[in-house]
Amino acid sequence: MKAMVLAAGQGVRLRPLTLERAKPAVPLLGKPLILHIVEKLRRLGIDAFRINLHTLPETVKHLFKLDPAKNSDVSFSYENQILGTAGGLKVNESFFTEDTFMMVNGDIFFEFDINEVIDFHMKRRPLATLALYPQKPPYQHTPIQVDSNFKIHSFPRSLQIVQKTGRVFVFTGVAILSSKIFNLIPPETFSEIVTDVYEPSIAKGLTICGYPVEGYWNDLGTPSRYLSTQKDILASCKRTPTLTVLDRVIINKTSKIGPYVSISPGSIIEDRCEIRDSILWEDCHVRHGSRIQHCIIGQGVSLQGDFENKIITCNGATILE
Repeated sequence: MKAMVLAAGQGVRLRPLTLERAKPAVPLLGKPLILHIVEKLRRLGIDAFRINLHTLPETVKHLFKLDPAKNSDVSFSYENQILGTAGGLKVNESFFTEDTFMMVNGDIFFEFDINEVIDFHMKRRPLATLALYPQKPPYQHTPIQVDSNFKIHSFPRSLQIVQKTGRVFVFTGVAILSSKIFNLIPPETFSEIVTDVYEPSIAKGLTICGYPVEGYWNDLGTPSRYLSTQKDILASCKRTPTLTVLDRVIINKTSKIGPYVSISPGSIIEDRCEIRDSILWEDCHVRHGSRIQHCIIGQGVSLQGDFENKIITCNGATILE
């Protein structure tokens, strides 16, 4: 099976981090997010990937050029203008030669069994099967419900439309699709998969299903969810410390690091520093006596002082809400 990985978004909510690299290229525990996704899908048997690009495309392509033999199954398409989640898929129609394929958002981290979703789709053969993750109020994402046959009837814009009975889910960004979907996407124009394909398809009587999954899921679309995903992953590692320090990191023995910290290669932590619940990208320099809590520090930043709830990069700084 082949997979489309959507990586063309501008990552506006992650700025100024995404002024340095595309959102799927941001590091999670030292590994770019899109590599987490591709490696996970390979283990499931996905044998070819198409990745669409627009914003800072070389920051994504570079990751796969580092080991071209290993990544010979990855190819790219570039959008001069963003085409949306459906439009970006449509221009790659010729790449998908089988009846069934997968589409995955490039800004998510997940640990759930996709094979269950694939098996369901192959048995039912709907136009699309969306992997759904449980969601509780207050809802941070579009709330989705399914009927007893796992059919989705709407994507409500208002929380008041959500039925008070039945479980409520969020679409994970992982979908199994029939190639028939290409007939429903207009060519060479911007279009979104939910509003311009799924919703009109449901109105026409076509079947869009949702399959509930269990495990872990989060999207890294905002800085707070980026940090919370790292914390969740580290907290789940019961046999390892709640921090990740990669190779080529120098930490003075008088400094206190953790919990829930990742420090990328080339970074230097001087004496008597404290770092908690934070992400440090490559080549950071934290000087004598600094305190960093609940922060994301971009590549090449040098700082000294007390910092809390901040995003600090060479392209500027902002409050981390």
